[in-house]
Amino acid sequence: MRCVRIWFKKMGMSRYVSHLDLMRAMTRTVRRAKLPLWYTEGFNPHPYMTFALPLSLGMESLCESMDVRIEGDITNEGIFDLLKGAMPPGIELTAVTDPVHDPKVIALGEFDILFDADKKAEALAAVIKDMLSQDSLIVQKLGKKGRHKVLKDIDLMEHIKEYSVGVMGERVKLSVTLPAGSTTNINPSLLADEIVKNNEGASYTLVRKQLMLENGEKFC
Repeated sequence: MRCVRIWFKKMGMSRYVSHLDLMRAMTRTVRRAKLPLWYTEGFNPHPYMTFALPLSLGMESLCESMDVRIEGDITNEGIFDLLKGAMPPGIELTAVTDPVHDPKVIALGEFDILFDADKKAEALAAVIKDMLSQDSLIVQKLGKKGRHKVLKDIDLMEHIKEYSVGVMGERVKLSVTLPAGSTTNINPSLLADEIVKNNEGASYTLVRKQLMLENGEKFC
């Protein structure tokens, strides 16, 4: 038995598939592909499957991964060949690899926020650059206080590691690195919502590009 990491993209309309539904779909996928899976023991055997970091509903991703345990001597290339014809619509298989890092060490995420706006892209880009040049940017984030959920004020500028703003035709692309792990997790929608709130007619799409360790090394 060995563990393999299955990499895939979640783009387009599949961004509205919840994590629970994704788990169900991928369970059917690995069974449909007839992978030689290792199953848990007990009264209700099921294949071992874990996801690195659940994706927020409505967000696209280029770097989703799922770990499964395989029996036998099938190669990663053989697993890829079995899976590629069994993937659900909107989920694109990209690679099958041996795991290097434990998902627990994920600390950062690199995201693209793609803005569409009624105003010219250059003008919106200037507004975003001005916002991110400030010393602080206070937003409200849902958190916990005991057993209750409460809104807490956080300063996004304390959490933004790197960012860049560029114009792509009629769109503005904001690339930003934020905490994305089990200890601290800042959803890029907090930043995107704050920008849209102050720019009437703007809308956005979120894309998770890659996950990283605290030192900036790519999670793989």
